[in-house]
Amino acid sequence: MPKMRELTPVDANFALIGPNQNTLRQPITVSAATLFKCLADGPAWKEWLGIDVEWTTPEPHGVGTTRTITTAGQTIEENFLTWDEGERFAFRFDRCSLPLQAFAEHYECVSRGDADCELEWSYAFEWGGPLTPVFGRAFGAGFALQGKRALKKLAHLLEADPQRFA
Repeated sequence: MPKMRELTPVDANFALIGPNQNTLRQPITVSAATLFKCLADGPAWKEWLGIDVEWTTPEPHGVGTTRTITTAGQTIEENFLTWDEGERFAFRFDRCSLPLQAFAEHYECVSRGDADCELEWSYAFEWGGPLTPVFGRAFGAGFALQGKRALKKLAHLLEADPQRFA
């Protein structure tokens, strides 16, 4: 298992205003409530983002909920800072095996009608490893590219079976 490192604690706004901030948007033809239910479903993340999610606190989930993510040999421990059921949540990385100083994400399910919404996925990070400017930019570019692909998979997953998370 890779060495875990403590990250700088940040608040929920970090994902919206922190360094290396980015927001990805994806229209999806399902209700915002259905989208949120998919995002709250741990196993679904494997299908659209390729990560394994283990909730480490019991339901109901909310502020203070924790989960552990594993992907591509990396482990990330997350702590939820915001949880507005059916609308939005935000979390930060508390510990991870990546050379980061801080990282947070914010997901907002914006209703555009009864069966139409848009996911706004915001994130920000501060790189903490060697050659910060070079590797930080490369990490940001790779994360954005992977994120755009993942959002298209998420839209396809939900639109192919709209009742799955209804």
